[in-house]
Formats: sequence, C-alpha cells, structure tokens
Amino acid sequence: MHTESERRTRALFLSLPLTGHLNPALALIRELGARGEEVTCYATDPFAAAIRATRARYRRYKDAELADLRGLPGRTDELASFLIAATGRILDAHLDDFRTARPDYIVADSVAPWGPWLARILDVPLVTSISTMAMNRHVMRYAFTHGVRPASASRLLHKLRHMAGAWQRRRRLVGAYGVAGPGVMASVMGSSQLNIVYTSRYFQPCAESFDDRFQFVGPMTQRDETATVDWSRVGAGDLVYVSLGTLFNADTAFYRTCLDAFAGEPVQLLLSVGRNVSTGALGEPPANVTVCAEVPQLAVLQKARAFVTHGGMNSVSESLSFGVPMVVVPQMGEQATVGRRVEELGAGLYLAKQAVTPAALRTLVRRLLTEPEFRNQAGLVQQSFINAGGLALAANAILRFTRREPANASPLQR
Repeated sequence: MHTESERRTRALFLSLPLTGHLNPALALIRELGARGEEVTCYATDPFAAAIRATRARYRRYKDAELADLRGLPGRTDELASFLIAATGRILDAHLDDFRTARPDYIVADSVAPWGPWLARILDVPLVTSISTMAMNRHVMRYAFTHGVRPASASRLLHKLRHMAGAWQRRRRLVGAYGVAGPGVMASVMGSSQLNIVYTSRYFQPCAESFDDRFQFVGPMTQRDETATVDWSRVGAGDLVYVSLGTLFNADTAFYRTCLDAFAGEPVQLLLSVGRNVSTGALGEPPANVTVCAEVPQLAVLQKARAFVTHGGMNSVSESLSFGVPMVVVPQMGEQATVGRRVEELGAGLYLAKQAVTPAALRTLVRRLLTEPEFRNQAGLVQQSFINAGGLALAANAILRFTRREPANASPLQR
C-alpha cells in the first residue's frame, strides 16, 4: 500500500462528451498514464470503451442532458446558458465524488466550465484542453471580418437573451460555492494558465496574440477505429470522401446533392452518412458511389484525394495530417472560421451551406483534384503539425506546470 508521499499523482479529466472534443485528447490521456499519472476521465457511456482503452478510469456524468447531445447543434445560440446550467448540475451531483478523488490537478475541455469551477473550489491547478482553435478577441475579430456572424437580428437577440440568463445562473453558482468561476464568455471559450491546443501555430489564426501559456502541440491522430470499409466495393479512381461529422450528419438533402454532383464523374465517392440516416433513404447510389453509415476516418483519409467536410476542427485536423485538401461546408459559426482559415492558407475551398448545389460542389472538388497547389498547401500545414511537438510537448508541459505552478492563477488570453 502506498503512503501519501508515494502515491501516484492524480489527474482528473473533465470532458465535454462529444466526439470532436474528446477524440483529440485520448492520446494525451494515454500518454499521461504511461508517464505514471493516475487519470480519471468523466464522460458518457458512448465514450467508455475508448477511455478505458487509454488505461484511464472511466466515470459517467450523472446528467441526463449531457448523456444525449444530439440536439446541441440546434441550440448553439443557447450554448453559454446550457453550459453554465450543466455546471450547476454537475457540481451538485459530483462534488462529493470529486473531493473523494482528491485530484492533484484537473484537465478540462475548454467548453466544460465545470472544470475551472471545480479547480477553484478544490484549489488545484487547471490545464485547459482546447480541441478547437484557441479563442480570444483577435480571433473573434478575424471571424467577423471573414463573414462569421449571426444570420439575422432575431438570432442575435435570441443569443443575447440566453447570455443574460447565463449571467443569472453564474451569479447563483458564485453564491452557492463561494468562488468566482469563469465568466459567461470564458464558459464557451475557456482558457487557463496552461492550454493544450491541438493544432499548430501555423494553422491558428492570430497566433501572434497567444503567449506561451498556449502550447500548440498539433493534432493527436492516434486512436483506435472500430468501423471498417469493404474496399472491394470501391472502384478505381481518385477517392473523394464526404462526411458531416457526428452531430450534423442527418442532412439527407445534402447527401442527395452529393450523389447528383458526382454521378458519372471519374472519381470514387465514399459517403459517410452516420446512424441517423438510412442508406436506403438515398435510393440506389450511382455506380461510382459507396454509401456507409460510418467509416474508419483515419484509414480513409490515407487513401483520399479530396475531402468534403463540415469543417469540424477534428475532421479538418485529421485531413490536413494526411495532406488532404478539403471543400469545407460549415454548419455553424466555429466551423465557418475553420473553413475560412483552410481557404486562407490555400489548403482547400470554402462553400457556404446555402450555396451548395451539385454544380458548385462538383466544380470545387474538380479544382482540388486538378490544381496541385491545394495539395501542396495542405502539405505545408501537415508539416507544421509534424513540427509542432505532439504528445511529448503536451505531456511535458502538463507535468512541469502541475508540479510547479500555483493553483488558480488569473487567466486568460490577452
């Protein structure tokens, strides 16, 4: 039995249980465990097997709303209010468990504000895991100047009403727990004295505005994949891969547009539609199209020549990790910012959701396949990922920080 001085250092990882947020962190969780850290990860049951595969302890959030986030894409204007309400429920349900776990430090997703609240309650160091781009006022200005803004005045008012509600909820949390947790904006784009960002400084917009509290370590593409593809069904020709990720993949009309765009084209189209769309709902696909409910994305991207994506940071990072150029069709504001950055660096093309037609999609994919500059530029981003430092840099930074730095130092970005 270990004495107090001999026990392993305990890390508590608090996720936002969404694929795009948790997948980039799995390799880091595994690495921390390999370095002797005792890691406990909170998520929901669909992620239990992946977490246990890292040798971390899995713990389930006792929260019904976090258990099924499929409706979240339709509630992005309510995100701050949703997250602060979730913070209250999670602290109410789990605070005794968290105290019993006695973590030496907390690693929290940037969109899991219960992590910073808990770090202040327990007075332990906080590390922020940023699976999207790092955010500050400069990046927000970048997004605005690139056309990322509320679709209408009514949407803006709806968002402002929910932000006012979020402020009210935050005040109640301050009264209940006696600490000043992060503000409303920091709840949706959190940061701390150490931030692990799963991209490179080259890909990050406004990278010069982030100091060394932000470690841009590159994507973590080491993960197990259980889905398979019957490659015997996929014919010869340039492979074009299409996916809208895991939250926005119920768009049957978009998939029909893809079928119309590429029927008879000299390419092989691999269309991943998720579990919410019946492959039969699309009818008999053209001979050069393979429709799957899910695919092993990393394996597919190793073969793909072009990728049509919603622009989720996880998907974009994985595509660029293999030097594959993209057509980005964003489904929400954050993805639009990512898509504009892809286009700005010449690693792909941007196509607004409302502008999608068979002809537009076909034209842009043809450009990716025939103009070598797109693949060259994607290769530059790929090299920046390789040079970023990866797992070693991330784990070293965390171990140095959590052994030395005082807890709860003031944030955030400048």
